[in-house]
Amino acid sequence: MAYARWIFRGSLVDAYGMALPPVVQAAYGSRVGVELFGVTLFNNGHVMQMLEGEVAVLQKALHDLRDLSKLFGIQRLLEETIDEPATREVAVGLNRFVDEISEHLPPHVKVFTICEDEVCRRTVPGAARNMLLGFI
Repeated sequence: MAYARWIFRGSLVDAYGMALPPVVQAAYGSRVGVELFGVTLFNNGHVMQMLEGEVAVLQKALHDLRDLSKLFGIQRLLEETIDEPATREVAVGLNRFVDEISEHLPPHVKVFTICEDEVCRRTVPGAARNMLLGFI
């Protein structure tokens, strides 16, 4: 199997993050935590997602994200080939409204307050981690 790690960046239609749950659902769909893993960060109206999984699954996720009207300006910032996903969870990092947004996310999605330690705990050293840390 061909696995990859991709990072996307985009902006939400609202600066408070209430449109984030549909973005998470569009990215992962029914594949969340089974075929697709990653970290989604939300900060001041902007979203950065690191997704890991099979290339075909990542392509479907990108297609679904591009079809979503709540996220615009999507740019793919990184595309790496990996042996297997290093992240075995789906996590969402928020800088505010943590409780309000987490209520609308699936229960198996881990929610955390954005900080360097949490991002480092959920990612392996390298370009992807550096980009996520630069985002926060």
